[in-house]
Amino acid sequence: MIKLNGAAQREFQFAADANTAMQYFGVLSQMIHYLPHIELVEEYSASQVRVCYSTLELGAYTINIITDLEIQVDKENLSIIIRPLKGKEPVKGEASLNSTIGYGYFTSAAYLENNGDETYIDFRLKMAANLPRPRGLRMMPGRVVNRIASRISQGRVNEIIEGFMVNAVDSFPAWLEEQEPAG
Repeated sequence: MIKLNGAAQREFQFAADANTAMQYFGVLSQMIHYLPHIELVEEYSASQVRVCYSTLELGAYTINIITDLEIQVDKENLSIIIRPLKGKEPVKGEASLNSTIGYGYFTSAAYLENNGDETYIDFRLKMAANLPRPRGLRMMPGRVVNRIASRISQGRVNEIIEGFMVNAVDSFPAWLEEQEPAG
């Protein structure tokens, strides 16, 4: 098995009041599109989805992690929590010569603080999975593979959180324009 895990936390200013930010970030299927390396697989409902984290590592190994998620938007406490969705059938782990797929764990939390026309956001992200080792990596000792995988997965989590901030900020003006009534 390959053990992947990573966690990151960033803070950023968002150019909207907290109510608008809650509305913008509170739609799970929309929020997923801002996360690099993560694609929407299935939308069960407005607040429940299946996603796939997918990357090509070391130029040769495809890593796919499937997870089911749900969102909890707490307008009173200005928080948005994405957590594992219970009750869905996990994907069976499989590996080939140069790829692996399995079920993983993903969670994120956004804590918002109103600052007039802007909102301060504390964003946190965690990801973990135990995946079958591709046959092409079976000759390497497990601890070496896990050390490399840990370093790579932490780097990918950093890319995801940084990319999320950029993508969310860049996409906001178009979203805001769509919200305005035609006149």
